[in-house]
Amino acid sequence: MPRTSKPDAPLVARGTVIKLRRLCGKPNCRCADGRLHESWALSYSLEGRTRMVPLSKEVVPVARLAVKAYRKQAQRLEAQALQGMRRLRAMVAAGKRRKT
Repeated sequence: MPRTSKPDAPLVARGTVIKLRRLCGKPNCRCADGRLHESWALSYSLEGRTRMVPLSKEVVPVARLAVKAYRKQAQRLEAQALQGMRRLRAMVAAGKRRKT
């Protein structure tokens, strides 16, 4: 059975919120004059490929907060990993000193 997040759990998403701008190719469209079509998306990488989730304008602020929450948690985890590596190195160094 798939796990679902609790409704009150904070939303966390990896990626970047971007604004896409493009031409549709129709000769009489406003984009032919330089006023490009715009839409929002969440861009992320999965299994070596870039994926995009289209976002409505109303969801963009929520997505930005979710990305910010992910980055904050990633920084916290990275700091913990660095601290753990330092402790492991100290343990290895202490073990080498005892054997000599």
